[in-house]
Amino acid sequence: MKLLNFLNKTIEYSFYFLLFFVPLAFTSNTSELFEFNKLWVTFIITIVIAFAWISKMILLRQFRIQRTIFDIPILLFLLSQIIATIFSIDRHVSLWGYYSRFNGGLLSIISYIFLYYAFVSNFKTEIQDKKAVVEAAYRKFRPFLFIGATLFFFVGEYIASLNQNTAIYVSLITIIASFAIFMLAAPQSPIRRLIYATLSSAVLVSLWGLPSHFGYDPTCLLFRGTFDVSCWTADFQPKARIFSTIGQPDWLAAYLATLIPVGVALFLEDFPKKLSKKLDINNPLLLKIGLLLFVALMYLDLLFTASRSVIVASWVAIAVFLIWFAYVVVKPKFVKEKFGAEVKLFGGIVLIFFLITFFVGLPFALDRFTFRGIMAQIAARQTASKQVKAPLPTPAAAPQSPVSTGEFGGTDSGTIRLLVWRGAIDVWRNNPIFGTGVETFAFAYYKYRPAAHNLTSEWRYLYNKAHNEYLNYAATTGTVGILTYLSIIGLFLFVSIKYLWRNKHKQNLLAASLVAGYIGIIVSNFFGFSVVMTNLFFFLIPGIFLVLLEMNSDKAYAFPSSTSGVNFAGKRQLAAILVLGIIGGYAIYSLITYWNADKAYYLGENLDRTQDYQKAYPYLKDAVSLRPGEPVFQDEFSVNNAVLAILVLQQNQKVTDKTVQQQNLQAAKQLVDQATSISNQLTTDYPSNITFWKTRVRIFYTLSQADPQYITYALDAIKKAAHLAPTDADVSYNLGVLEEQAGDLKDAVATLQNTIKLKIDYSQPYYALGISYRQLAVDSKGKVVNAEYNQKAIDEMKLLIKNFGANPDAQNAIDTWRAGK
Repeated sequence: MKLLNFLNKTIEYSFYFLLFFVPLAFTSNTSELFEFNKLWVTFIITIVIAFAWISKMILLRQFRIQRTIFDIPILLFLLSQIIATIFSIDRHVSLWGYYSRFNGGLLSIISYIFLYYAFVSNFKTEIQDKKAVVEAAYRKFRPFLFIGATLFFFVGEYIASLNQNTAIYVSLITIIASFAIFMLAAPQSPIRRLIYATLSSAVLVSLWGLPSHFGYDPTCLLFRGTFDVSCWTADFQPKARIFSTIGQPDWLAAYLATLIPVGVALFLEDFPKKLSKKLDINNPLLLKIGLLLFVALMYLDLLFTASRSVIVASWVAIAVFLIWFAYVVVKPKFVKEKFGAEVKLFGGIVLIFFLITFFVGLPFALDRFTFRGIMAQIAARQTASKQVKAPLPTPAAAPQSPVSTGEFGGTDSGTIRLLVWRGAIDVWRNNPIFGTGVETFAFAYYKYRPAAHNLTSEWRYLYNKAHNEYLNYAATTGTVGILTYLSIIGLFLFVSIKYLWRNKHKQNLLAASLVAGYIGIIVSNFFGFSVVMTNLFFFLIPGIFLVLLEMNSDKAYAFPSSTSGVNFAGKRQLAAILVLGIIGGYAIYSLITYWNADKAYYLGENLDRTQDYQKAYPYLKDAVSLRPGEPVFQDEFSVNNAVLAILVLQQNQKVTDKTVQQQNLQAAKQLVDQATSISNQLTTDYPSNITFWKTRVRIFYTLSQADPQYITYALDAIKKAAHLAPTDADVSYNLGVLEEQAGDLKDAVATLQNTIKLKIDYSQPYYALGISYRQLAVDSKGKVVNAEYNQKAIDEMKLLIKNFGANPDAQNAIDTWRAGK
């Protein structure tokens, strides 16, 4: 019995810890600071839950999984993901997820679905039907416990920032300890404890992100020991758009949009009819005030993310919940002569959202109606009235910009989204049944990328998501994948709305808020994509809804169909649990090894970027050694080997000792062999991965510095890349340059002309085209033999200067070529 209770508690608290810890999980020394760590935490906690649940079934001598109303769409969706992975253009990516995003791979989908069934199968009789627990003696100190846990967390993180070498361990201890303190103040109902743990984490996330808007980011304090925003690049500034511990502004906004209706529901339910003026620690009014401040904090952070699409999605979610509250609670008690408490609460909540929006402002056109926008319009009118009106000279015609600029600089995000969506639709049209494979959008999009994407400010970005969850599923898992995904959404909304409509009473406020938060997810996903936290909510909210309203079926998938209820551990049961523990321990060890390999890869890649290739080598070697099955590590290692080989050969020219020369030549040969061998293997195993083909071009182009014959291999590789990405201006330009260097001058001219058509505002192809024309114009001795090509070369350089301004190299070329030299 004790073992069974322990397993039940392990499952229960693992779910609490999952929703508390994952939003806070991030570190500075991995290749992706946020999503990688959040997913790995999810995997590890999932393994712990799996061990406890399966051990529990072994103990009870029955394998039992709860049946639910959503089984068919969920299992069909899972089947579609498995089939799409089998027929994927890159099975490794489909299994693990795209490296740097991770979430969305088959393993993560399996984890989310497993967590759903673990939740609905365990959060019921064994936990929910237990006798009411007598409140602890420290009940009156619970508000102090909550505040103390919050303070403990931030003090602990400050202490962690004092020593970078131990920061991650101190931070981890801080999170675990603060979770323990938070849970001392938790309510007794398991579902409410789960929601409490989730919202406790949201408090920390919101407080962590808020000061960054004003230039004081706790993340920089933790990473570098400076309480500012200097640890972030100019393109990723929290002063413009906060992202807290979640990772990106849109991700933080989606996380908050899901939880705001839940916070509002907790504020509105069971509001005290008589408000005591005595400021007693047990005064429920204090709790309500705290909840109201928390909702205001989340909404304020949401606006500071400046995520236009998710702000609108949150309005939809909040509106859905408040309309339900108004219809179910306010309307029956509305009296014209005297407003009831519910009417005042409803009006108060609406007023608070309005006031925060009005005084903070909005990141889109409606901002003109906010305080900031009104003051800006008044200031503009005052400035205009003071100016002396005088006839203005006719301005010179400015060159037309090929892109529309957004409010934060660069091409408007809406313009780029439409282009990516168009490409995603084309991917789906050409792979209509099962798509190109789970999470393979980055490779599939290149082939169907609209040429107009070259005229945006993000033309060199690799788009690994369609920035529309539904188009992303359509492109990567086909019609089968998107229909099964939509069936989960459709059935949950149908079942939940039907239930709430038939059971219109105040006791269902919390359930209604969960549905509203779910609607926030599906609306925000239309303009973005899911991450670890939103996917956890996507799969767990339906389960929480079922358990909260006791809508679970009594039926289950059970083997054997009946059990004697024996729960003592015999030798066989203990042996099976031990084996299971070893398997689970090995799985966690493998994940930790993978995580350490990523740390080594991150350090090596950063050193490669700073051209410190020699220092990068041991880190990349360790990464490949720790995780030889990860092609991303091998890809970076191959580049490092090629560059080091050239550096060794260059240094060898300064060596006079023949023995040392021979040793250096042998070392260089080993590096070359290793680089080419890895590249051969990667492009053979993953022929549709354009990143590996680009790396192959770089490897052979680097090696051509020592042996010109490698240019031919580089040319073959860039041709393959051009086939995979026919509209990529960068690939087209590099193809033209390599064709010119290989002596294929007419092909180079045609390719570079096409490059200019793809991206008319790209200066390099003009210069390269001029050089190619010049090569066609002269003989091997440099004498002009074709005046027409020579003039074309001069005209191309003139066009370059005309379109892009002064260019000394182009002008020198014109002067030289005009002189007939």
